[in-house]
Amino acid sequence: MFYFSYNDEGTIVVKSLAFIDYCIVAGYLLVTVAIGIVYSRKASRSTEDYFLGKRSMPWWAIGISLMATSFASDTPLAITEMTRQYGLQRLWWPLSQVMTLVVSIFLFSRLWRRCSITTDAEFYELRYDGKGAIFLRVFRAFFAGIITNLIIIGWVTFGMASVISTLTNLNQPISIGICLFVALVPALLSGFYGAVAADVVQFVIATVSMIVFAIIAVFKIGGFHSMLSTIAATPGYGAKTLSIFPDFTVLNDDLVALIVFLVIFWWSDANGFAMQRISGCKNERHAVLAMLSFAIFQTCRNWIWALVALVSIVLFPILSGSNTDTTAYPMVINQLAGAGMKGLLLVSFLGAYMSTVETMFNWGSSYITTDIYQRFIKRNASQEHYIIISKISVVLLAIATACIVPFMKSVTGAWEFLALLGAGGGIIQVARWFWWRVNVYTEITSLILGMIAGIANPLISDSFVVFGYTWTKTPFVIKIALLTGINILISIVVMYCTPSVSKNKLEIFYRRVRPGGCWSVLSKKTRDLPGKTLSWATLIDVLGGILLCYGAGLSIGYLILLKFKHVAFCIGLTMIGAIMVSRWYQREVKHLSPISGHDVFEKQKEIIVNK
Repeated sequence: MFYFSYNDEGTIVVKSLAFIDYCIVAGYLLVTVAIGIVYSRKASRSTEDYFLGKRSMPWWAIGISLMATSFASDTPLAITEMTRQYGLQRLWWPLSQVMTLVVSIFLFSRLWRRCSITTDAEFYELRYDGKGAIFLRVFRAFFAGIITNLIIIGWVTFGMASVISTLTNLNQPISIGICLFVALVPALLSGFYGAVAADVVQFVIATVSMIVFAIIAVFKIGGFHSMLSTIAATPGYGAKTLSIFPDFTVLNDDLVALIVFLVIFWWSDANGFAMQRISGCKNERHAVLAMLSFAIFQTCRNWIWALVALVSIVLFPILSGSNTDTTAYPMVINQLAGAGMKGLLLVSFLGAYMSTVETMFNWGSSYITTDIYQRFIKRNASQEHYIIISKISVVLLAIATACIVPFMKSVTGAWEFLALLGAGGGIIQVARWFWWRVNVYTEITSLILGMIAGIANPLISDSFVVFGYTWTKTPFVIKIALLTGINILISIVVMYCTPSVSKNKLEIFYRRVRPGGCWSVLSKKTRDLPGKTLSWATLIDVLGGILLCYGAGLSIGYLILLKFKHVAFCIGLTMIGAIMVSRWYQREVKHLSPISGHDVFEKQKEIIVNK
């Protein structure tokens, strides 16, 4: 293996990795294979074991697994792209997603856990009735398990392949093959058990290594003061790059972006792989604690990579040729990391990549096996048969990924495409839990409109002008706001023009999940069942979660910028939020039944069968 370095004239110099780097990478790969072998027998007992670890995982393991899965090899590259192109303000894109997690602490972590389902596609037949519910389940399984999943695996593989091809002399096709192979083996062997166990190891290695490197990188270029002053004086960057918030006195693109991120962009009910992880928790209490730890980490993690992105601006203010904003992060590694540290960082990227891809393989396979094959093709086969189908699905997903990665050009470009596909859908996903009138046609309309938006976006002519912009020049956030508004409006019209869900179906759903909210169609006795998650007090609880999470994240951001008064203020907000969340936990969560998730699942199945 080789890595590239740059001399004072900017000329590329090729050097071989040190022996210790080889040892670190080899040792890590051996550990991941060992974990897969250890858990292979346990994971092969049933699909519940393979996909959910028998719903027996403690909160700390699921919390770490969520953290590890949430950042893959693509995330540092995407954060670097955003910081170099738009400044620290653009970090509000990933930071806005923390709002989903904050709301999930108080609502969706418990609601998904109460559903006792394997995939979120099963939700549709739990919430709706008729052929439309069956169609939605199949569509969700296909769209999330195959289309969305392949896009996610594709962009993280693209990111990891970019790191390998930048740090070594391997070309992209070989890099892609290596990436998929090292993730495929443990995913086949150990399923959910092995993925969670490996996530714990990968998370510790990746997080510690990247934090240490970020600090080393800053001091190698002269320290924080030198870095900040250099960026402020660099043409094309300046003070705007170092600003966490836009100028609130001027309604410009930056302020519009922040408003869209915080008001529109975050809406979701934490479905997908997060729902799968929540369903794998021992009980509701563990689900809440897992989501709480995940939310706090998500607001803090981006600064690890933003710091290296700022260093890259100092080292490489202008990039040319094959060097792009995507490769700036590994270029900093080449320039500043020594023997041993390079191996650790390569393992960090590899571990982050494997964590995400193993989860995506397992998650995607669960849709194909549970919602398509077992539901419609072969209902009463043995557990061994379904495990085989699951593993075949994993292999097919890996092959399909290898075919689409070469067509990807940018990590943030893939992020934007997926966001457009879901424009408006998240608001409907939240409403369906708390408003009885949302029906299957509302969701079908929202999904179809989202797909049209994502696919049509690059095809729209520049003769179409939005707020003075031609379509191709229209900022991404304005497109999201416009398409979300259109989607919601049309979906609500369709909702009122189509029949509502039967009262009996709504009754069964509400009794099982007890969400609270607008369910006036049901009897008062049903609506007054204990354990409702949504009430007016929820708004205060969510505010506490916002103060806790964003206070912690902004404290780190302002510490990097050496704005100590801002740091003190944000720490104060964090402490207030911590007190509010603690009181909520003592009031509503601590007393929840400690019964195991597997036992709850079996009781829920018995109740549904009897009904």
